[in-house]
Amino acid sequence: MNKKLQFVIWIIVAIAAIALIGIYGVGFVRSKVEGTIHPVVTFEIENHGTVKAELYPEYAPNTVATIVTLVKNGFYENKVIYGKDQICLYVGRDTDGNVPLTKVSNLNTNVASGSDADKPVTIPGEFAENGYTKNTLRHEKGVLSLIRNDYTQSVSGLVEESYNSGVSQIGIMMGENTSNLNGVYAAFGKVTEGLDILEKLYTEAKIQDPEVADDGTVQETAIDKFATFPIIKSATVETYGVDFGLPVFMEAFDYESYMYDLIQTQYGS
Repeated sequence: MNKKLQFVIWIIVAIAAIALIGIYGVGFVRSKVEGTIHPVVTFEIENHGTVKAELYPEYAPNTVATIVTLVKNGFYENKVIYGKDQICLYVGRDTDGNVPLTKVSNLNTNVASGSDADKPVTIPGEFAENGYTKNTLRHEKGVLSLIRNDYTQSVSGLVEESYNSGVSQIGIMMGENTSNLNGVYAAFGKVTEGLDILEKLYTEAKIQDPEVADDGTVQETAIDKFATFPIIKSATVETYGVDFGLPVFMEAFDYESYMYDLIQTQYGS
């Protein structure tokens, strides 16, 4: 084999190696340059297409570990995009529109589903008002944020319980007036592909029984559920070989039992 042919072969091998790295490792290389690994979640939405989002562990590491684990364990398959409000799309409910309980077995597969240890769980809220100051990711169009409850609307003292009540339900920012969420909700990622699909759903999907105020206007704080729920037929995650570990979680606050006990205490049986 002459030197010219050897040189050509080496060039071809080098190009092939670079191409392989580019196909598999572009996210890895980019994340290395940025100083961290950004896992990529892919949602296949039935009859609509593919939506991808980068997750940012530098802002909300435990939230990202939770979402990665839930995706790996199949939690989001056959869940739906439930509806919208003036701010975002709501992702992660069951096909009947109900919020599914997220249990220990959804995060730790060593715990048997339905066992005594398989209790409903939530995670600590990673945002400034909850004492976590590293999350400076702002809520803007396309940003993913963890949905949580606000029990303080009923009982003013349930601040900590409210802040730590999120776990699996996702809000995707679509509206413009989202700045009031900064520091009080855990933003943790951003849509990188398929935002046009979400925009179409947000603007064109028919809604069912919108909540209307006495003056005839649609209430801005209401969640309008879609007449036909877009179904997530599959959800996968690319972690570029990084193990984000088992997330930190806690037993979920039982709001219904709390309210029952409170009423019993105040009014008796």
